[in-house]
Amino acid sequence: MPKTKLTPFSRLLLFLLIFVPIAYVGASYYNGEDPVANIKKVLGMDQSNAAATEYTAPATTPNSGSSETGTTTFESVQKLREENTRLLRDLAVAREELARCQAKNVE
Repeated sequence: MPKTKLTPFSRLLLFLLIFVPIAYVGASYYNGEDPVANIKKVLGMDQSNAAATEYTAPATTPNSGSSETGTTTFESVQKLREENTRLLRDLAVAREELARCQAKNVE
């Protein structure tokens, strides 16, 4: 059987075929990104993107339902404000407990 010889160009192509994907994965991890998700996004295989494009909201006229939209927006803003105040209260309680624990450890 005759031996086949790889030309320098074919060696370069094989090296790049193996090295470039490994370098891309390493650089993505170093930058704190998910390389698989980036590749899927570039190739258009992203699941969340596909789900978002499948559903299209029905077109509405500006005057139809403007009062409903306004009340739902107002209600959602109120709910968010209530949640924000509750979370701020919980944070204050947690800080007080932390200060008490730190004071006990000092004594």
